[in-house]
Order: sequence, then C-alpha cells, then structure tokens
Amino acid sequence: MKIAIEDATTLPEWLQGHVKEGNLDLGGIPAPEDVTGLKSALQKERENTQAYSKYGKPDEIEAKIAELTEKAKGTGKGAEEAQAKLDAMEQKYTGEIQARDERINKMMQTGAQANLKAELAKAGFIAEAIDDIASTAMARLHFNEDGTPKVLTSDGKPMIGSGADHGATLADLAKELADAKPYAVRDGGKGGGGKQPGSQGGTPGGDNPWKPETRNLTRQAELLKSDPQKAATLKAAAGVT
Repeated sequence: MKIAIEDATTLPEWLQGHVKEGNLDLGGIPAPEDVTGLKSALQKERENTQAYSKYGKPDEIEAKIAELTEKAKGTGKGAEEAQAKLDAMEQKYTGEIQARDERINKMMQTGAQANLKAELAKAGFIAEAIDDIASTAMARLHFNEDGTPKVLTSDGKPMIGSGADHGATLADLAKELADAKPYAVRDGGKGGGGKQPGSQGGTPGGDNPWKPETRNLTRQAELLKSDPQKAATLKAAAGVT
C-alpha cells in the first residue's frame, strides 16, 4: 500500500527513506516492534544531544575549545573573555565528573558495608554491635577499579586471606574483628562454650559493668576512657542509652 506525499521533509527522517516518486511505501516500513526500537534509539540520541546542548555537538565543542584556547593566548579583553569561558566549561564538567564519582563511591560504600554487616552477623557479633563495628571497619576497605572491596590491615597494607590472589575477604575481616573483640561476640566467639562470667572476654553480658547484676561504675569509667567502642557496645547490650 502506498500513500501520496507532497513534501517528504514533513515526515520523520526514518520515514523519508521510504518515500519514492512522491509515494510512501507502507509495505517497507518496519514492524511495530522495530519502530519501538527506533524510537528508543532516537530518544537516547536526543538525550545525548541535550547533554551538549549548551555548547553544541561534540565536534563543535572540540572546535570551540580549540578556538577559545587560541584566543586566550593573546592579550586584552578578548583573551580574558576567552579564558573565562574556558574556565567556566572546565568548572562545569569537572563538577559533573566529581558528582558522578561521588555517587559511584557512595554506592560502593553502601554495598560493601551491607555485605560486611552480614559477615559480622555470621561471625557471631551481637546485633547491638554490628552497626558500630562495621562503620569503623569501613576505613580498612579500599575499592578496586571494578568496584570490589580490597581489605587492608590496620596499618594500611593488603591483608592476606582466603580470597583471590590470597587477598582477604570480608569474611576474613569479620573473623579477625571477632577475635579482637570477643566482648561483642556471642559466647565470646567460642561457638557456644564461651568464657565464664567475670572474665575479660566472655559474652557481652559476662563482665558488662552496665548490666544490673554486674554494675560497676569504676569499670564503666575505665572503659569509657580506654575503649569507647567497647563501652558503647556493652551499653547497648545492657539496654543503656
């Protein structure tokens, strides 16, 4: 089926190619699903173009920068205006890149922290301690180019563990933290046996000076001064705000 068209330029560009001798050949038009694909591609192209709309198309921007750079080498008001425009363009795109990098970094941090919390829970940490310990431990994570976390030792060196290339995993980090902080781990990290109440490791309630049955103001003051994180964990375990 063909439709007579007086002016093909009034049609969308993708349809203009189907006009021959003043007639639009409907038989040659893509099926609806293909048209949808064309529309999506067109929309994407429009969005890309809009991103450059302030300064023109990509090749025009490149030419404009070259022109402004050349003018800025001169002297007088014209050179100053050219340099000001270059500075404005640089500031705009530097800001956009920085904002993008910050968004990406935040997503990586959020994902890694959620995974670390899960590993801390598996390692036996009490619920009241997980958020605080995970937040502190995030300082020991750096990120690879692909966004995967790289675990470091407390002095900033790559931690050896059970991961690829002998690198440490988040599970390795959680286990190390459990060994270092038995007061925040159920049964002192002993898998059910634990230490006896009153020992320095033990369960979070075993020697908890904030618990009514083991309340000790002197011990509270010592912990608040020497180990604020441990103090916060024990207070949370005792239900003290």
